[in-house]
Amino acid sequence: MSKLRDKVEIPLRAWILSTVVTRIAKPPQVEVTQRYVAEPHIVDVPTRHGPVRCFITRPAADAPLATNTAHPPVHLNTHGGGFLVGAPRQDDHIVRAIAGEVGAVVINIDYSTAPKHRFPVAVEQCFDILRWASRSGETMGWDGERLSIGGTSAGGNLALGMLELARRAGGPHVRTAALIVPLVNFWAKAADFAATPPKPFVDESLMRTVLKTYFTDESQADDPLASVDLGDTTGLPPLLIIGAERDSLRHQIERYVAAAKANGVDVTYRLIEGVDHDFSTSGSSVVRPQQIETIDYICDHLLEHFGADGRP
Repeated sequence: MSKLRDKVEIPLRAWILSTVVTRIAKPPQVEVTQRYVAEPHIVDVPTRHGPVRCFITRPAADAPLATNTAHPPVHLNTHGGGFLVGAPRQDDHIVRAIAGEVGAVVINIDYSTAPKHRFPVAVEQCFDILRWASRSGETMGWDGERLSIGGTSAGGNLALGMLELARRAGGPHVRTAALIVPLVNFWAKAADFAATPPKPFVDESLMRTVLKTYFTDESQADDPLASVDLGDTTGLPPLLIIGAERDSLRHQIERYVAAAKANGVDVTYRLIEGVDHDFSTSGSSVVRPQQIETIDYICDHLLEHFGADGRP
């Protein structure tokens, strides 16, 4: 009976997320920066899987790392949505905050989503854009040697996948990564759901949908580019990882944090209390303080690591 239900429910949920939610997703009404940040311009960046649309937001002229320089640092953002929702601008509140309060150029990647495009298309697209950003400093007016990446949920997974591909390729060098509730393993544990408050945003049904639609074959979920906690954390840059108290993924995230720290990685872990997995993009005013808290953590972290060598 469950197999029959999955044959109906999984395609339906995938269609709702990839079509309906993609069309209606909007960023929450949270404005952290008071500086002027212009609307993004669109660049189609070439990748091995064809051109990918990117929304490029320039920093505020008076932002900390943008003053007195023609070449500010660059932050790449990968949005969430279970690898099914194609709505990069749901992260506009985070993008604008980084552009305004840090002074980085932000490249918000509109990567290809499932079920039409399956693993490893999205992570390879994102990595190719990372390489493009590192090589395009002179033509695009940024510092291709000062790179950071960030993402939420599925986007956090893609960000960690980019770091794995960079490790394999010997670059580009990434200064740091700032991740919100990243998915680090696709094989959700029953014990994790049992230890989570009732009716979590990421439930077992959603995890089955992601598993069935993101991969051509479920065995691909064992690839360290996908379940990143199965990979080698040696040599990772400093990480900021933000968890949510009521999130069913909290337990796998905390295991990953512990393992990375044990392997010598500089990891800062922040747990946001009283919220579920979707809090950072929720339109509810109830979680607005937690959204601002999270963005403040990210901006402070990027300022610390972009300024580590004393350059503006």
